[in-house]
Amino acid sequence: MKETMMEENPYRAMGEEIAKLEAEGKLPEGFDLEAACNDERFMELLHELEPYGAIRVYAAERAAETAKEQALAELRQEALDRKKLPRPIRGNQLLSAEEDYTAMSPEAFRALENRLRNHA
Repeated sequence: MKETMMEENPYRAMGEEIAKLEAEGKLPEGFDLEAACNDERFMELLHELEPYGAIRVYAAERAAETAKEQALAELRQEALDRKKLPRPIRGNQLLSAEEDYTAMSPEAFRALENRLRNHA
């Protein structure tokens, strides 16, 4: 009878072993069994490896993927932070030697006028 049940559902033994691992607390910390069972990659690993090995590999792959995404997010944030910094004035750009008197405030114009009188 048990043999015919195994032929009907080949995943039953895997499911029982995974349930046993979960009951014994041997699943990796933070492992979401329901999400893993809905992931095609986990199913591929179950066909290639024993259930415990498939769980460990799957958890390691997810952790690596999460770490990669987090590193990319940190790099993007650093790039945004750098864009907020003031840019240095490039030495190869010419600055106008003439002052724009029309854009000066009256106080700045008077200060310039006083400096020119003192130097004259």
